[in-house]
Amino acid sequence: MAHDDLDVVFSSPAALLTAGPARARGEVALAGGVGREVFSQAEAVFGRTGAERAEFASRLHFAAKVLGRDEYAAAVEAAEPGLPWRTVWAWWRPVGAHRAEPNLSGDRSAEVHDHVSDPAARPLLKVWSLWTPDRWFDLDTGAPCEAPAEGAYAERADEADEEGPILFEGEEEAWASCCPEAWEEPVPLGGGRFLLVEARGVFVAERNPTPAAGSRPAGVGDADDESEAGGGSGGEPWFVAPDPAVAALDAARVDEVFGARHVRRTADSALPQALTHAPTRELLTRVGLPVHWGAGVTSFALAYDDAGPREDASYGAGLLHLGDFDLGYADTGRVLLRPDTGELVMSRQEGPTFRLARDAETFVRLLESVRRHMGSCWDPYPGEDGHGHFLREVTALEPTSVAPEGPARELWEHVFASITEIGVDGY
Repeated sequence: MAHDDLDVVFSSPAALLTAGPARARGEVALAGGVGREVFSQAEAVFGRTGAERAEFASRLHFAAKVLGRDEYAAAVEAAEPGLPWRTVWAWWRPVGAHRAEPNLSGDRSAEVHDHVSDPAARPLLKVWSLWTPDRWFDLDTGAPCEAPAEGAYAERADEADEEGPILFEGEEEAWASCCPEAWEEPVPLGGGRFLLVEARGVFVAERNPTPAAGSRPAGVGDADDESEAGGGSGGEPWFVAPDPAVAALDAARVDEVFGARHVRRTADSALPQALTHAPTRELLTRVGLPVHWGAGVTSFALAYDDAGPREDASYGAGLLHLGDFDLGYADTGRVLLRPDTGELVMSRQEGPTFRLARDAETFVRLLESVRRHMGSCWDPYPGEDGHGHFLREVTALEPTSVAPEGPARELWEHVFASITEIGVDGY
C-alpha cells in the first residue's frame, strides 16, 4: 500500500476493512483523519488480536460510536453488513481522552427502569457512580434525558429472557467469549441486545441475526497475536480534535467539567472597578468559576456570590478574596487575586502569601485538569499513562506547581495527590 494512499484508506471504512488490522497497524502512524482516530481506539480497546473482516468491522463500529463518529460508524456497517455485533449507543471515555465524564470509577450502578403503568413507554437507564451524579438515558437510543417523575418508573426486577447466544459472556463455549478483561458481565435486554458497564462507561450492543458466514466471535485472536484483548496497540491514541490542554477554555467546557449548576458567572457591573485585568474580568463574567470543587480530602469553595469578589486587606492592600481551600486535617488556605495583574496568591494557615498561579484561568485549568484525569489515573486502559499525561499537562500550565521546592509546590502536590497517590475511595 503506497503511503500516498493512506489518508484515503483511513478515510474509507471499506478500504480499511479490506486492508485489515495487521496492514493498517503497520502504517497508522503515517496517516491521519477520522479513520486513524477510529482505528487507534479499536486497537487500544481490543488489542492487537487477530480478527476476520466482519469482527474487525464490529470493533471499528464500536470505536466510532465511542468517539461520536456516527457517520463513520454507519459507513462501517454499510461496508460490512455481516458484522457479528454492532454498538447501538455508547457513553464511554475513549482511551487517551482525558475527560471528566463518563467517570464510573469506584462504586457504580446501571439500572434499567420501566414505566409502572404504560408498557408502551420507553425504558430508561439510570447510571450512577461515586463521581457521577444520577444520569438518565433512553435505553433504546442512548439520548440523555431528565429524571422521570417520582413513582413513574421502577427498576426492572428481572433480566430479559434471551434465546440466542450471549454477547461477551466470559465462557469458553460462548458465542463471543473473549473481550477486554475490564468488561463486566453483560446484562441481557431482550431482542439480542446487551448492556455492558465498566469504569470507563456504558454501552448497548446488539447481536446481528444474520452475521457473515464464518465470522469469528468477538475478541478471539490468532495464536500468534502479539497481545491479548485490551492490551493496546503499542502507540499513543490519536485524535482529530486538539488536546484540551491547548484548546480554549470556554463556558461550555467549564460547564461540562464542573457541572453547569456548579459554575458561577458574575455580571460585569458587579465586579469591583479595581479589577482592571481584562482577561480575569472576561473569565469571571463569560467563562465562569466552579462554586465548589473536590477531590480526595481536598476541596475548594468560591468565596463570593452574585455580588462579586470583595477586597480582603488583611493579606495586602487591594487583594480580592477569590475562594478558600480545605486541605483536610484542619489545614486551610485563602486564595486571593491581584486585581491589576490577575495573579493569584495564597495564604496557608493564615501565613504569608505566596504565588499560586499566574492568573485565574490557569487556576481553573489546574482544577479542571485534576477532574479530567480522574478516570485515566484511577482506571487507565492498558498502556495508558494517565499520571504521566496529567503531570506533563500541569507542568506546562504552571511550572511553579511542580517546582523542586517552595510553598506553591507543596500546595499543588497536596491537590494533585488526590489522583496521583490516592485512589477513587480517598485512600
